[in-house]
Amino acid sequence: MSEQRKSYEDRLGDGLENVLSNGADGLESIAGGLNEISVSGPKGEKWDEVLLAAELKRLGAEPDDR
Repeated sequence: MSEQRKSYEDRLGDGLENVLSNGADGLESIAGGLNEISVSGPKGEKWDEVLLAAELKRLGAEPDDR
């Protein structure tokens, strides 16, 4: 795993912990929370429900499936 990718995944993980611990409970509120705390998507974009669902699915896939 490249250092840049690890850094993105670490930032996303920290952001998810923050947003979820503050009560976000659905894709819309999680995406909004990530945007509020300036945790951007994989290409620097803002989160929406579709992007968040796709990215969580991709990250949850087996390493050979990525």
